[in-house]
Amino acid sequence: MKSLRIDLVHPRFKLLSGAERAVLGLAEALAHAGHRPRIVCHQFHHSCRARLGGGIELAVSGVRLDWTRNRYLNAIADYARTGRLGALLDPDADVLVCFGPALSLAARRPARRADSPTIYYCWEPPRVLYQDQEAVLRRVGALRAPLALGLSAYRRLDRRMVAAVDAVVTSSPFAAERIRTVYGRAATAITLGVDRARLDAAGARLTGTAGSRQAGAAPRLLTVNYLHPRKRVDLVVRALAEMGDTGALPRPELTVVGDGPERPDLEALARRLGVDGRTTFAGFVADDNLPRYYWTSDCYVHATCDESFGLSVIEAAWCGLPVVAVDEGGVQETVEEGVTGFRVQPTPGAIAQGVTRVLALPDRGAALGGAGRARIEAVYDWDRGARQLIAVAERVQGDLGRPGSRDRDAAR
Repeated sequence: MKSLRIDLVHPRFKLLSGAERAVLGLAEALAHAGHRPRIVCHQFHHSCRARLGGGIELAVSGVRLDWTRNRYLNAIADYARTGRLGALLDPDADVLVCFGPALSLAARRPARRADSPTIYYCWEPPRVLYQDQEAVLRRVGALRAPLALGLSAYRRLDRRMVAAVDAVVTSSPFAAERIRTVYGRAATAITLGVDRARLDAAGARLTGTAGSRQAGAAPRLLTVNYLHPRKRVDLVVRALAEMGDTGALPRPELTVVGDGPERPDLEALARRLGVDGRTTFAGFVADDNLPRYYWTSDCYVHATCDESFGLSVIEAAWCGLPVVAVDEGGVQETVEEGVTGFRVQPTPGAIAQGVTRVLALPDRGAALGGAGRARIEAVYDWDRGARQLIAVAERVQGDLGRPGSRDRDAAR
């Protein structure tokens, strides 16, 4: 097998969350397979360094991306300043993979070898352009009108840029179908995985300790999210308020792991509903400590609107947690109804009912959790994803050897 030099471009590595773990997980698998991945970015948060495995190079520009106190306006810089990463690219790299906001860099085709493909890793078509525009505009005050015009213009540009890259990959069949609908382009789903050894080591340390699940104790619910409106953690908090005692068990308790702009509103909601005493907002949890929350909980709850995948869902399943998830998006593929958990409608009542079904089962749904782990073991593996990404790159390299291939791609 030929060892490939691969530039992976993701403008901003924030606090370690789903997107960051996906990029780093694929990079580690590529290095494990004998390739030479290189991460190129403007910012690399220190929380991500724990997942920066051996064999992965890191190039950081240090360019400033945060110019205001408004997160939504700052996100524009992720797109607008991507071009400056071009100076950090390896001109001799065999493959360029651009994630999310780095699409503009891939579409510009920086100076590279003629047979070096540019691949766009699209988590999903940008929600601010195609789904969440109105929700974002409500949050920018007096800038609403000019931002609306800017988003309309950028939507047209976004479609042209996607048409210009050599190949599109994504995280799930659900996301691939959305990409086909919005852009009219095929996308290859790249398998994601979990850090099995790290999660299992944490579980082994907790076995038999006071921190593990205790018979007769209040059931523990868990959700792990960046606290953004589309994550709909408010539905989980409202569901908790609808849950009473479950048989002989006391009322469930909820731990919310993660931070973000919605945290103050969620904490206020818990107080209004009278469940603040049963709700713990743990904030951001470092990667080394996160497995403890999985292993010491009884049920994982996922309420995100149309999430394309959901890495925390499969991490929870690997740790033996039954999952109650809204019946939307990528979890329709990762959560098998009645086998590894339950898929429910996105309402507090339906979520509460799903959790109650889990907790009413013997050993609080241990059989569902065991089936979930078996499914993750059989299907979700970083090494498989790395092989799929390399297969796409090699296929495109072959296509680029044909006369006029780039012109034909750009005309699609």
